[in-house]
Amino acid sequence: MQEADDAIHEKLSAAGLVGERRSTQLIPFVEEYIDGRTDLKPRTITKFNATKEYLFDHFGADCDIRKVTEADGQSFRIYLLSQKNGKGQGMAENTVRKHTQIAKQFFNHAIHRKILRVNPLAALQSTVVPNKERMYYITHEDARAVIDACPDAQWRLIFALARYGALRCPSEVLELKWSDIDWNKQEMLVRSEKTAHHVGQGSRRVPLFTDLLPFLEDAHELSGGKGEYVIYRYRGVESNLRTQLHRIIERAHLEPWPKAFQNLRASRATDLVLHHPMHVVSEWTGHSIETMKKFYLQVTDEHREAALQVKPQLPPAASKDSDSQLSGEAKQNPKQSMPDIPRNAAQQKSQTPLITAFGLECPGLSGPSVAAEGLELTLQTSQKRTPVFKGEAKPEAEFAKGVLPVPALADWLVTHLRDEQITELISQLMGVKR
Repeated sequence: MQEADDAIHEKLSAAGLVGERRSTQLIPFVEEYIDGRTDLKPRTITKFNATKEYLFDHFGADCDIRKVTEADGQSFRIYLLSQKNGKGQGMAENTVRKHTQIAKQFFNHAIHRKILRVNPLAALQSTVVPNKERMYYITHEDARAVIDACPDAQWRLIFALARYGALRCPSEVLELKWSDIDWNKQEMLVRSEKTAHHVGQGSRRVPLFTDLLPFLEDAHELSGGKGEYVIYRYRGVESNLRTQLHRIIERAHLEPWPKAFQNLRASRATDLVLHHPMHVVSEWTGHSIETMKKFYLQVTDEHREAALQVKPQLPPAASKDSDSQLSGEAKQNPKQSMPDIPRNAAQQKSQTPLITAFGLECPGLSGPSVAAEGLELTLQTSQKRTPVFKGEAKPEAEFAKGVLPVPALADWLVTHLRDEQITELISQLMGVKR
């Protein structure tokens, strides 16, 4: 009956057939929903009201929630993207998704109330995704400069709790009480409204890290042990700590970085994982390991410097001198060249005969010279050039005198000469014989 015409519904209601119809105007409906969420924290209500204002600006005060279509949902996303901040920058993608996520809750409530059958914003992306371009690591030097530019001890502690305690700001920072500080155990109890709806994750214990402790001690001394909250100033909802932090950063002569407080926490998480196991850091920061990997851990200059200090693992390459020496040894190695070559040139000149026939020299052959009818072959050594055979073949008995019979010559040629040498020798022999 929620989809029936208003006039028809009024008649049925007057007859007692249906109940009184609640407002289906978008803005009154959303206001009623927010007012009924008594379980929400004040800062969450602030975020819901911000989304309500965007809906009001885009759809108007008289918009009927039943008339909103999927096309209207797409136009709402485009409208969010067009919104500019004080610096003329468009709304970040993840901020658009967060407002879309809240708006979806409003329309889902309309489905539960039987006013709508489907959510016109259901197709819009609302899951926050990591944006590497907006991740920024705050170095210890920059952190020191900002701390020195803070106006008082309270602001120094706010900054230190975010940068060196990894607390969410403002929610966890402003909820921290002096009774949560255990000076003996050197740890603090951090209450988290963001994770309180998860079983067993409403609070966590965090060490009083050495970089954080001096600022806590200073604030405690100034408080004189009085007061409930560690941060007693800047507690009002109207206090925009992010805007004030940007002013302090500029006072330190630095450029304000994106996601001012979240990047302080991310920088601390990045520091801690260098020295502690991942599951321990996850517990201290109040994040799952996967969330920490996606949104918080960063690559810093310190990582690069550490990588450059690692000793080389690759064995050194052989020097050119070593290569030359190995090359020379390879050339002189008898097993890698022709067989039976003497080790040095002196030995080769004095001991290795050269078989000479018609201008063909066959170096490195230790046997006697060639014998063939009508040919004169010589055995050449370093001492002299001596005729070995002339005329007919001599008997084998003459072998010792330097004569080799023709039958043995063929076997000797095949055994000791390369094919091209044999071919050349035969060619010359045939030419002479003709």
